[in-house]
Amino acid sequence: MDFHARRGIRLFTSVATRLPLSALLFSLLSITAAQAAAPAPDFLFPAGGKPGATFPVTVGGKLEGWPVGVWTSHPGLAFNAATNSGSFSVTIGADVPAGPHLVRFFNADGASEPRTFVVGRRDELLEVEPNDDFRRAQRVEQRASVINGRLEKSGDVDSFAIQAEPGKWVVAAVECYALGSSVDPVLQILDERGVRMAFNHDTHNLDAIAAWQATRAGTCYVQVFGFAHPPAADVSAKGSAAFVYRLTITTGPFARSAYPAGVRRGSKSPLALLGWNLDNTTQTVDGSRAQPADPLLFVPAEATGETLWLAVGDGTELTEAEPNDASTSAQRVTLPATLNGRIGRAGDVDRFAFTAKKNERFNFQVRAAALHSPLAALLRVEDTNGLSLVQQEGGDGTDPRLAWNAPADGTFVVAISDMYGSGSDHHFYRIETVSPPPHFTATIPVHALFVENGKTNEIKVTVTRVEGFKERLVLSVKGLPDGVTAKPAAVPDKSGEVKLELVAGADAKPASVPIEILISASDVRPPMSRAATFSLRGIEPRGDRLINAGHVAWLTVSNKPAPPPPKKKRK
Repeated sequence: MDFHARRGIRLFTSVATRLPLSALLFSLLSITAAQAAAPAPDFLFPAGGKPGATFPVTVGGKLEGWPVGVWTSHPGLAFNAATNSGSFSVTIGADVPAGPHLVRFFNADGASEPRTFVVGRRDELLEVEPNDDFRRAQRVEQRASVINGRLEKSGDVDSFAIQAEPGKWVVAAVECYALGSSVDPVLQILDERGVRMAFNHDTHNLDAIAAWQATRAGTCYVQVFGFAHPPAADVSAKGSAAFVYRLTITTGPFARSAYPAGVRRGSKSPLALLGWNLDNTTQTVDGSRAQPADPLLFVPAEATGETLWLAVGDGTELTEAEPNDASTSAQRVTLPATLNGRIGRAGDVDRFAFTAKKNERFNFQVRAAALHSPLAALLRVEDTNGLSLVQQEGGDGTDPRLAWNAPADGTFVVAISDMYGSGSDHHFYRIETVSPPPHFTATIPVHALFVENGKTNEIKVTVTRVEGFKERLVLSVKGLPDGVTAKPAAVPDKSGEVKLELVAGADAKPASVPIEILISASDVRPPMSRAATFSLRGIEPRGDRLINAGHVAWLTVSNKPAPPPPKKKRK
């Protein structure tokens, strides 16, 4: 799967829908898994690795009909089943890009929901017990490492020691909830005496990042523990073999985000990386990598490998210039444009003055929380005397959107601040006033489909026309096996559900294959085609996963009725 388009809705280009075991093993799977349920993995451990490496991975949960087949979203990522159930040898090719990828397990009765597997650039270590007490902490010798660990028992605390450098930041970042683990993790950094110097519980999701600047050389300690998610009745540290995490510990560069936090579609822009120990590092990002109408772009930080969440705009990009706190010093801008800025200190307010005609309509869309900024944005339109005419609040992981009609000809001010008066270099934002071009999206409610030979299965595809898209749309399916046909209903002129029938002939042979449900507009120039997506956010989501949605669905064709669906687990 293309790194820049792996989350949410994307336009379909070319997709690496490979089936590494199906051609060789499907006949075996059909026999050994004749009475098996579809795979239901609980975890992958370790949940990632470094390009060029081959190492064992354990997959927990139910994997009936061993060996099961494996599909991955990149052809260079290979899972090879070992003798024992749940054991794989994983090889990561040198060409596999940094970032999260999807892995799916299947047998003759169905397929699991895709799980996330991360390819990183730093050295990889395995956690070694006992390490609950910081005085028995596992030593991390490298300046930057990713530790693959598990909070395996109730009350488990994993401790790691690293050498701090004077003036350098010690950074710890844990991926746990974002991997799909049912954990709400906590991080803390202790000095050589065991005194807590930094602590973090949540960021843009339930995962944590903690950073501490050392004043002198010495050993410091990073500790991770966690609570069950969704919360249990008692508030205590929990443990399970499925409580898998990836913990980055570094005294070197670590990129959390970039500023400005977006680029113009089709152009290249230099961005300053935000984080720790970066020494004014910049990176040029190519906005042409974003597909038409996609609002987000995901790229690895070249210096470190962390994923940067960036916005993609369709208009002029402007950057704030201080001082612009007061109405009298508001920065003059011409709209429509995208306004990039930072609430750089506590109590900061950024103001932009613009002219408008009576009844002229403006749509202000803030992107801050969506890009993992800690800003809880408060957006206002004011007159030149500072009187608020209309306002909208964000917060709790949401960004404000404000539609406003100018009451008269004149000059007005759009103002943005933090709802709670906070501010820092990381409190970045974008105020977008340029609407995206007309486009469309498509979603499906499930990640996998089943059809018995001689029978029909119906799925409802939700098609949404955005920004007044009016052209003719057509549904189709890519990747259907022999003996199976698609009978889509006509796509209406308005948004809504469209029925898609998958029909298996009486002589259709058993199959287990990746498919894509496509919605296409061939009458536009250039033609547009989009794969329907399904959610990977889980039940009771608390912020972003590393991958929020997939677009490669799964189809199982069988000569027997579908097995009962597995019980949905609370994640």
